[in-house]
Amino acid sequence: MNKNLFLIILFPLLTYTISADDLADLLQDLAVQTACLGSYSIVQANKNKYVTTRYNDPPDYYEPYMLADRFAAMSGDMTRTITFYGVCFDYAQFAWDDIKKYQKMYNNAGMKDQQWYIASTQPNEPYNIILYDPVTKDKATVISNGVYLRENSRHKIYAHEGAEGHAWIWVQHKNGTWYWIDPTWTDNTGYVWWGIVQNGMEVKYYPDPDLCVASNYPKPRVASDNYRPSTANSGTQNSNPTYTEKPKPTPSNNNSGYNNYNIYLLGYNYIPEMPLGFKIGFLGLYASMNFAIFTDDPYIRDNPDVDLGIEILGGYSFNLIKNRLYLLVGAGVNSTEYSYGTDEWEHKIALEIGLQPVIFNHFYLSATYRLIDFSKSGFSLGVGIVY
Repeated sequence: MNKNLFLIILFPLLTYTISADDLADLLQDLAVQTACLGSYSIVQANKNKYVTTRYNDPPDYYEPYMLADRFAAMSGDMTRTITFYGVCFDYAQFAWDDIKKYQKMYNNAGMKDQQWYIASTQPNEPYNIILYDPVTKDKATVISNGVYLRENSRHKIYAHEGAEGHAWIWVQHKNGTWYWIDPTWTDNTGYVWWGIVQNGMEVKYYPDPDLCVASNYPKPRVASDNYRPSTANSGTQNSNPTYTEKPKPTPSNNNSGYNNYNIYLLGYNYIPEMPLGFKIGFLGLYASMNFAIFTDDPYIRDNPDVDLGIEILGGYSFNLIKNRLYLLVGAGVNSTEYSYGTDEWEHKIALEIGLQPVIFNHFYLSATYRLIDFSKSGFSLGVGIVY
């Protein structure tokens, strides 16, 4: 049977026969519907200073006529179908709008409340996925392709195929699973790009063969693998996206912040000679401060002339195992004040290196080796939260 004719017959049936909690199938279908409505515009990409292209105009495998019956039913009394000629943000926005329009259907299929967003990455940042909601101008924190958006959250998740400067959709299931679909790459390759967020990355799943129009879609080795991650094809399908889009600059009054784990860090930092301490961190950078006010009892004090001690360090946590184990490297100043008449301060260089494992996603432990003035060894211990 002709593939295009098959799609025309199949898709209208899928629209009205979605079974409960079958969100994955519904989202794959949405990716194809959006691909049918859109055509990627190399003209708009070239004229938009925030968009650069790597190749010539990519193909559009899905066309409006493939869903003619469905679009006729959806348009009601209208005799026209609204299509668009744009870039990846337009694909994502049209998919977002469809979920908003038919939210009850998506909720019945398993979507959690109003948990669907436009997802995007900035150029050279495939590990930082930002989720947005289209909003009115007064609530917006950023403008993308002329559309007002409010940033909802940022996630330290590796985007599918390392996508940079790109836009697609995230949807959360009632069971907590996050699904992602990419309508633009669906249109450009002829098969559905979709999967789930798992283990710090967007995992690509095999597409439903009935929704593919290209013959080279990723195929499982056995039929039972239909909905398992497409690891056999990871890194080989569309490893070089056909475009890179740069979002508009965020306005200076953007106070939305970062609100996912391993972005912020706050905890207690202990060193034996200065047990009062704390540690803070942001996007891998961290700073710690420890201090001690010594007692006047000469039998307790190591040095009866010392009144006050303070140590301030700053450093960076290198991600050894994604979101699970970090290498800490820091440097700072260790200072003590003497009270034998001159209130003199003595300053020494303080260095540290150590490990920081993260447990249960939101708690960390840390241990470092410390070197003071390149002569005195020590250690630090820490505990706290990351989010």
